[in-house]
Amino acid sequence: MKEKDRAFSSIDFVGQCLVDKERTTAFHKVIDRIVKKNDIVLDLGTGSGVLALSAAKSGAKKVYAVELDNFVAKIAKEAILNNKFNKKISVLIDDARTLHLPQKTKFNIVISEMLTTGMVDESQIQVVNNLHEKKLVDSSTIFLPLRQDTHISLVNADFTMFGFKIPMILHLWKWHKWSNLKIKNITNQLLLSSIYFNKINKEKFDIILSFKVKNNGIINSLYLTSRTFLTDKDFLGDTEALNAPMLVPISEKFVKMGQKVKLKISYTFGSGYRDFNARFIV
Repeated sequence: MKEKDRAFSSIDFVGQCLVDKERTTAFHKVIDRIVKKNDIVLDLGTGSGVLALSAAKSGAKKVYAVELDNFVAKIAKEAILNNKFNKKISVLIDDARTLHLPQKTKFNIVISEMLTTGMVDESQIQVVNNLHEKKLVDSSTIFLPLRQDTHISLVNADFTMFGFKIPMILHLWKWHKWSNLKIKNITNQLLLSSIYFNKINKEKFDIILSFKVKNNGIINSLYLTSRTFLTDKDFLGDTEALNAPMLVPISEKFVKMGQKVKLKISYTFGSGYRDFNARFIV
């Protein structure tokens, strides 16, 4: 399979994003409010094309919708044609991390919902950095979303499933039933990262955090949650297809109430959990 034909999201996940009413409605409301008549809009990772369509409907002069997956791009093109916005919206099959445009264009608005909790899996950081480095955006460009905040706490999770102990990384999507997954909070919650997409960010992330133990027990997992700020005032927590809380197994450590625990976390944004490292510091 060629690199240009590879994408993080399957067609199933593109559909999940489309039917996520909370997520999609929130984006539509902000797009309708911020898009002006002569705006040039860039929609990265367009998927179904629904946000590009929203920008065109809201009055954008031109919308460039970028999609890496050929099959998904074909679906977006059909949707754009069916809704009679094919003169306003151009679908580009390209990798947003190395995006090349037929002509030098400055964008008024960038829509890029290539998000995962903590920006571990998706390549939004690399995508945004590419725009800044190629001077396709400037200080006046509006980024939607503007930023993502991620919080972390240390917990004990019972990974017993169907009679077997299977500790693995889990996306705790709200539409799943997690009643059998017992999670006990062991420490306080801390801010892991606050990432602004309207500026260049380092792609390697490294931090040492000091937690206060609230309950006696065995720490065996990280619990990550993200909040996405579309603007300074508009934000989303976890929805059916966005910001799923993450449960990440780590090496076990017994702790007592009142104890301080230091943890070093390092990973490269967008590289996935294979490069995610978390270890206790004595």
